[in-house]
Amino acid sequence: MKRRWIIAGTAAWALVIGGLAYFSYRYDSPTARDQTTIAEALPTLDTALGSVYAGLDPASSVAVLSGYNRTDQSCRVTSAREGTRFERVLMVYVRSGDEGPTLDRIKAALPASYKASVSHSVTTHTLSADAGNFVLLRGGMVAAGQLRFTADTGCRVQDAPVEEATPHSQNANRAPVQAVLDTLAKPASEWRTHRLTCPSGGTLWTVEAKVATPDDTKARATVPESAVIQNSEKLFAYRAGEAGVTLRKDAETLIITSTAGC
Repeated sequence: MKRRWIIAGTAAWALVIGGLAYFSYRYDSPTARDQTTIAEALPTLDTALGSVYAGLDPASSVAVLSGYNRTDQSCRVTSAREGTRFERVLMVYVRSGDEGPTLDRIKAALPASYKASVSHSVTTHTLSADAGNFVLLRGGMVAAGQLRFTADTGCRVQDAPVEEATPHSQNANRAPVQAVLDTLAKPASEWRTHRLTCPSGGTLWTVEAKVATPDDTKARATVPESAVIQNSEKLFAYRAGEAGVTLRKDAETLIITSTAGC
């Protein structure tokens, strides 16, 4: 009789432990990055970069959003588990001299939970923040008037394909890019669209077209000087209403982007 009670008690205790473990797995927040997946981190990347964009001065900056980029083909989540790592980038172009004030403005606009910090020196300016869910947000000056913001998943298990949200319309936000193509009288050889959902619930779009010619002289000549943010041999950035437009020369290709939203 006593033996049966011991067996029954042990079985009941095992059920309690199993139930607590299942509840913890389903409902408790992860306590380490290796308890999460790439798919679970991607929305945090989007929120972080959307928050950066929302903190910009729309009249004096131009941004370009990238897709999800794999940074490590393979890394170790633990000694027994392989993982991978993705990042997403938001390039921001401002007038030379505005790099530091732009980072300060973004820091002030980021959620308090990010605990953002900014560092300034004579030659560089950097920002670092914790976006939550073990995602690190970094920003910094890569050249005069050019800021690069990166949200990084860190090494995690990838349990699903990494895909961007499908645009509701392939024509979304194309008008400023098409205007450049019309001026150049050149068709695009390739179109791409990158998007994310903003913290406010809106959508941030970057539409990109590639043209097999690096000559953008005619397009630059149509832009009022007051709208120009950056003007160098390989980069031309300007405001076109609510959109920020860039023309970037890459080898034998001209890349035209238009970014707006949030």
